[in-house]
Formats: sequence, structure tokens, C-alpha cells
Amino acid sequence: MKRKYSVSKKITDEMANQTIDEVKKVTGCEDVEFTDNYSYVVVKASDENITHVMNRAVNIFARVCDGANISFDSFVYED
Repeated sequence: MKRKYSVSKKITDEMANQTIDEVKKVTGCEDVEFTDNYSYVVVKASDENITHVMNRAVNIFARVCDGANISFDSFVYED
């Protein structure tokens, strides 16, 4: 299942690219992408892996994106 998270601050293209690269490498992450001009990030991971993936993603965002936080927004259901 995919989950959508809001990004707390404006990030650059370079920050977004580095974040995507690092989050994709987290064990259990199936996919990650930004939407709405980097205002949101959508992460796909199984229910058993989502906690691990998001714990790492929070740390990656804080480090790479100058202290940016991410917070849960909604579930994204696939057709």
C-alpha cells in the first residue's frame, strides 16, 4: 500500500533527488516519489515494512533536507 506524507518545508531539486535515492535503498521500500512540487512524498511498502522504512525516511529527510519533517497525510489506494 502507498502512503502520502506532507513535507514541512520547501526543498530543492538536489535535495529531492538525494532523498529519493536514499529512501529507495532502505530495505523494504518498494517505491517513493514526490508530488505537488515536492510538497508531498508518496511511499510504497508492505504493512510489515512500513514502520522501518518511515523511521529511516524521517531521518533521511531531516539530514538531507535541512531539518525537514514529514507527517502522515493519507493512504493512496491503487486501482
